[in-house]
Amino acid sequence: MGSNADTGTVRSVERALAIIELLGEHQALGLEELHYLTCLPKATVSRMLLTLQEQGWIYRGLSDRRYRISAQRLFGDTQQRFKRRLVECAAPWLLELSERTGLVADLSNFDGERLEVMESAIPTVLRKLYPNNCQIVGQHASLFHSAMGKACLAELAPDEVQRLASRERVAADDQYRACEQSQHQGFGQRTEGYWEYPVRLPFLIRAVALPIRANGRLVGSMALHWPMHQAPVERVLNLHLASLEATVQGVQHALA
Repeated sequence: MGSNADTGTVRSVERALAIIELLGEHQALGLEELHYLTCLPKATVSRMLLTLQEQGWIYRGLSDRRYRISAQRLFGDTQQRFKRRLVECAAPWLLELSERTGLVADLSNFDGERLEVMESAIPTVLRKLYPNNCQIVGQHASLFHSAMGKACLAELAPDEVQRLASRERVAADDQYRACEQSQHQGFGQRTEGYWEYPVRLPFLIRAVALPIRANGRLVGSMALHWPMHQAPVERVLNLHLASLEATVQGVQHALA
């Protein structure tokens, strides 16, 4: 028979494994959900999650505050593992950029076919304006209208852009404008008035973005966006483009 200390240690391991198993089954869960599913006190679950996070077993999303198994603990799907790694490498940079600029910072992954929103960091001063912004994570942004998409287009060969435009049935004029703008400006700029997500904001926004590369290939983009009435694009570029560039370079270095 083990001592009480031994029993307590084993019970802690069992609880941690139960949490890992639940996250593997459900992909992402919040504190309330884990509290309900494990039948453990919320304070106990919170302590277990903090320990697992400190040990590199789980990642907590910036936008939805839900927990996921970290990239280094995932097996199987290489693409899924890279997406998680991209998010985890970018998260601290994304959060710092958002707080420094006072703007929302978004991260996307481009898999060669579609552009998926992976993470979003909202500065403290704007959180009340974006109560549902976490719902854009997991959505697919337009390659030809979103700032993040246009930033990626500038990195692609013309025949690849044409293929994607044909698949998405983008009009020739829209395709030309999107490519012309991103290639000449050096950054992607959102098509004003266009919104591709099912959750709409209560105000119009503007956005600018830069591509992210890893090991010589395009892997996604990072954007800053803000309420349209807050500032013109030129002002944000003058104030924050250098910060966005430095953040992208930091993420690329972390991925390398």
